[in-house]
This record gives sequence, structure tokens and C-alpha cells, in this order.
Amino acid sequence: MPAKPTTACRATTTNDGDRPVPARSPDSEAGSVSVLVAVLSLAMLLMAGLVVDGGRQLIAYRRAANDAEQAARAGAAALNPAALRDGSYTLDPAAATAAAGRYLLAAAGQNGVQITGSRVTVTGNAVAVQLTLRRTTTFLAVLGVTGLTATGRGRAQLVHGVVREDP
Repeated sequence: MPAKPTTACRATTTNDGDRPVPARSPDSEAGSVSVLVAVLSLAMLLMAGLVVDGGRQLIAYRRAANDAEQAARAGAAALNPAALRDGSYTLDPAAATAAAGRYLLAAAGQNGVQITGSRVTVTGNAVAVQLTLRRTTTFLAVLGVTGLTATGRGRAQLVHGVVREDP
């Protein structure tokens, strides 16, 4: 006798033991991928913020140090004209401070960087500059971090003639 055909039912469990319950439909987990995509997108945005804005912060540190060093060199070039007539080489403190300030003024505001503070100190024949920069953020602004600061220091000494032989 041939086997009787049976009807296939996708049943996983039964309610009362009599009636089969159909398996979950594929649409029952709709939206779970959307939550995963949203969380991963936020994580990727944070990573991009750290990479881009962190890299720009490193550039701002280097820029602060370079600008401070260059301002100190500009200040160290301000010789005292009265002392030159006597044959001595000394700095004019007011002219050195003004020259360093002019350099910093020219460097201010380039490439999204603002100079928020600077201090020029002239001691003897040395000029020291401390500089604080603020750089605006791109990605981290979404999290409320609108700017990052960097501090640099530079020092230049007025030297006349040959001090020592190069090796």
C-alpha cells in the first residue's frame, strides 16, 4: 500500500498539544538591524572625530611651538642701536617685545587657529615667548567640544660671532 501524503506544517511548539503554532515570520525582527546601524554609525563618528580632530590637535601643538620659536627669533633680532655704536651687542627690550608681537599678530587667524594668549619676556640677550592657540573642532563639535587649546614655548638668544667650533 502506498504511503499516504502528509501535509507539512512548520511547527515548533504547540499551544494545547492539539494545534501547531507556526514558526516566527521573518518580519518579527524588523528594525533590529536599524538599531545596530545607528549604534555603529555613532561609534564611527566618534572614531572619525578622534582621528581628524586629534590629528589637528597635534598639528596645533606643533604650530604653537613653531610660532613661539619664530616670534622669539624675531625678537632676538631687535638690537639696541645705541649699544651698537659702542661696539656691544645687546637687545632693546621694547623693540624685541614689539617685534615678537608683530610676528604673532601676522601669524594669528591662519588655518582656523586663534591665538588666545601670548607672553613675551626679554631677559638680558634672551627672548622667551609663550603662546596659547585655540583650534575649532569639526567632528567633536557634535559632542559639545567646540575647540581645543595648544601651548608652545620658544626661546632665542642673541649671539655674536663664533662661540665654539663645530665638530
